[in-house]
Amino acid sequence: SAVQLECESDTQLASPASSGNRRRHGLRARIPGIRAQHYATENKNSIMKLGSPPSSSAVAMVLSGFVGVGAFLYYERCKRLELEEKVAALSRVKAGSEKKKPEKGGSVAYPPGVKAVIMVSGESSQVGKSSVCLGLLGSILEQGLATPHQVAYIKPATQCEKPTLISKFCRSKGVQSVPIGPVVYFSGFTRSFVEGSQGTSEQWLDKIYQAVYTLSQGKKYVIVDGVGYPSVGSICGLSNAHIANKLSSPVLLVGKRGVGDAVDSTNRNIAYFESLGVTVLGSVFNRLSDKGYYAIDKCKKTVSTFFQKFKPEHSVYGFIPEAKELIGANEKPTKPSSEDRAPGKAKVALKASDDVKMDADDEGKASIFIKLFSEHVDLKSLLTHAENSFQGNASSNSFSPPPPAAPPVVAQAPSAEKVTPDSREEIERQAKSAGAKGG
Repeated sequence: SAVQLECESDTQLASPASSGNRRRHGLRARIPGIRAQHYATENKNSIMKLGSPPSSSAVAMVLSGFVGVGAFLYYERCKRLELEEKVAALSRVKAGSEKKKPEKGGSVAYPPGVKAVIMVSGESSQVGKSSVCLGLLGSILEQGLATPHQVAYIKPATQCEKPTLISKFCRSKGVQSVPIGPVVYFSGFTRSFVEGSQGTSEQWLDKIYQAVYTLSQGKKYVIVDGVGYPSVGSICGLSNAHIANKLSSPVLLVGKRGVGDAVDSTNRNIAYFESLGVTVLGSVFNRLSDKGYYAIDKCKKTVSTFFQKFKPEHSVYGFIPEAKELIGANEKPTKPSSEDRAPGKAKVALKASDDVKMDADDEGKASIFIKLFSEHVDLKSLLTHAENSFQGNASSNSFSPPPPAAPPVVAQAPSAEKVTPDSREEIERQAKSAGAKGG
């Protein structure tokens, strides 16, 4: 009977094993049609009997069947369109992700014997990037992993040109270094760059690569000191990540003290470097307190646990306590190291590129930090990971040096009288007179 069929249909719907359960809405839409067919079969003689018009209930049942079939067809069409839209959406997402996939830094040529070029970048200025560079170089030398002639230091982009503890250390120990440039963010530089009178990003990156390549000859390790925070210079296409990508250099991050902010800022910096195809080795957390809630032992436990559990591919090489003796180490005024530097002038503005060496006070500060670095940082693991991640073609027997950097392309001057760009001095003068405080 129709009642029996309805019960059987409902049972089918409720059964988890039935194939009809997978299309329960469609089956419900078909039930009125099934009922109508069953009713017509049972009552075909009375319906077709001449002179006996079908009852109103029979007509209603047949019409209900047509409505049910129509509803089922409409439902099936909606499901098909929904499925097609999902497939199309997935295709769009896949295509978008493929377009945005960052390009890894190419394997650029380096002289044979270069084991790694390592960039040191950090969360912000004053986090201790240059100090970590000092710790790296000093520990490599003290542990006999290389001689002074087998390591080198460069700060390819800088906002500060005065002598620093690391620049004086390199001079004193015979470590070849380029502590300034090629890129210097002097006052007015960025506006001048955007206006087209400072060359292009590609030209500056080529200059940086040429400087690092030249410096790397005969070296095992080249330490590249970052500037500011990771994206400083991005307005010119010369951020720390752009430079590391150009140099095929893995990055060591210097993290701040604390827990939450230390981890959050590290994750943000990892994401920035990886978005430009740069390998991040891991982190060293610097300037941690020796007492209180944020004492080094407490922070070390929590931060290390986070990275072990949730980001095991990111190595944590160590936690360095703050050395009060080093506070303001780079703020110390420096006297000229030779009389022929601007003779007869009472005030001399020395630069890190000048022959300025450490005095006894500097020697003591450098020794303190190098000792802290050696005690609290897993140097051998850091260097091993850096060597394994270094993409430079350092092992090739046949290599060619990079071509000379092209001269800057200067934008056309707005007037016929002015055919050359302003000098650095003129750009700085104009910028400072207008109130500029930085690059």
